[in-house]
Amino acid sequence: MMVFSQIYPRLVAWILDLLHRRTKRVFIVELNGLQVQICPHVFNPLTGRTTRFFIQHMQILPSSRVLEIGTGTGAIAAAAAQAGGHVTATDINPYAVQCARTTMRLNNLQNRVSVLSGDLFEPVQNQTFDVILFNPPYFASKASSWIAQAWFAGPQCELVARFLSGAHQVLAKGGQIQILISSATVLPAILQMIRKESYDIQVVAQCRLLGLLETVYLFQLL
Repeated sequence: MMVFSQIYPRLVAWILDLLHRRTKRVFIVELNGLQVQICPHVFNPLTGRTTRFFIQHMQILPSSRVLEIGTGTGAIAAAAAQAGGHVTATDINPYAVQCARTTMRLNNLQNRVSVLSGDLFEPVQNQTFDVILFNPPYFASKASSWIAQAWFAGPQCELVARFLSGAHQVLAKGGQIQILISSATVLPAILQMIRKESYDIQVVAQCRLLGLLETVYLFQLL
């Protein structure tokens, strides 16, 4: 019999898919004081609380070199730039790249944020960053569309494993990773991935979603 811990991620993913299928047009929303463009085929940060939670608790020092992986609409990258960071943002989804670039123009941040197309760290090889931000897909299943890549990280969360391995090459000495992970995913396996890559881990903040059903954590990796 399938236990609730297996049913819950599937239910959330189904709801997200349903909500995003209804997005047929481009429109602008306000998120934490930012103007954010919402587009078809791109994760809408207002369908959940994780983007807002990430923005509220991330730690950005002025003039730090910031990389955001999987930027989506660009909301987190824009907030990091407003906090004083010099930001590069990447996304493999071509719809997201165009959406994020518009978000930067809406907030007059196009000179502080560079939005690049590519998988994880491919667009920033031979560069280093003081802070790497990642609000990843964290459900363990295979994505079948551009938008589903926003919540499915592969059958064993392989995307998160590739991120943790690849970050070593672009993280500056003394730098840090800030990554959001949920209790609804294979959390013990992801914590094991983090230990395997020899990161020191600290909890920056945590928040319960939907009552007691899910807790999200913002981790700092050093």
